[in-house]
Amino acid sequence: MTALAEHPDALALRRRQRAGVLGRRLGWVLLPAVVASTTLHYVGEYDALTAVLVSFVVLLNTVHVGLSVYVFGLVRPRRTWRVFHIYFGYALGVLIWASQTNLDREPLHTWLTVLMALGIAAHLLLAARCAAQRRAAQHAWGRAVSD
Repeated sequence: MTALAEHPDALALRRRQRAGVLGRRLGWVLLPAVVASTTLHYVGEYDALTAVLVSFVVLLNTVHVGLSVYVFGLVRPRRTWRVFHIYFGYALGVLIWASQTNLDREPLHTWLTVLMALGIAAHLLLAARCAAQRRAAQHAWGRAVSD
């Protein structure tokens, strides 16, 4: 029995696809962590828990952005929603870091948090659009293969 070795480009593509899936899943873990750390900060009674959550958010955000850079890199600027979503996500990552690491600087923290919340909402809408496009492409590919 002979085993055929896969082409290195195919292996790299699958590795980037897995990293993309992991990055999206981390994003869904990052969302409630950001909400929780921000809420606990403004409640003000759980300083130790808030510090742990903020550290967790900064770590998750770093990994999420790092995986995105690994998957997409610095794409050539074009007037497409996908490219806009990629660069918007990079900027949002910086905004999350700024918001979460300036807890004791008011009113800066409040303004950064408001911008962060608006940015997260826009990022989620763009992500939903990209997910719908991925599903449509997978469905079309499956239909073309089966025909």
